Amino acid sequence: MEFVFVFVLSFFVLLAVALAFALGRPPTYRPSRKEILRLLMDVIDKKASIERWEMFLSLPINHDPELEKVREQCLLIAYGDESLKPSGEGLDGGIFDRRGIARIKEVSNGLEGLIKSEPASKFF
Repeated sequence: MEFVFVFVLSFFVLLAVALAFALGRPPTYRPSRKEILRLLMDVIDKKASIERWEMFLSLPINHDPELEKVREQCLLIAYGDESLKPSGEGLDGGIFDRRGIARIKEVSNGLEGLIKSEPASKFF
């Protein structure tokens, strides 16, 4: 009798897990422009965690091309390229030094302009 009970219980647990995987949606990273602006302001104010910043830099933003350009600008600030030197590490818990913070401010000003110019609603 114990075998039947354990078998039925295990069957229902595995069925529930299989249904959760089949019907659930995969986790996605879809930040809004305002969330990214808040992140940039936190970087400027030395309040952002390095994990949150690295997650923003490492995951492409496919749902918003303008926001992807902002992410690419931040990648250039953080890691540089052939023509630009990467920004240095900041003091007192900051992610960037003064030069990096100034460049982040430029990017955040551009993002604020994007937010102000976006329509109040979108129709799909």
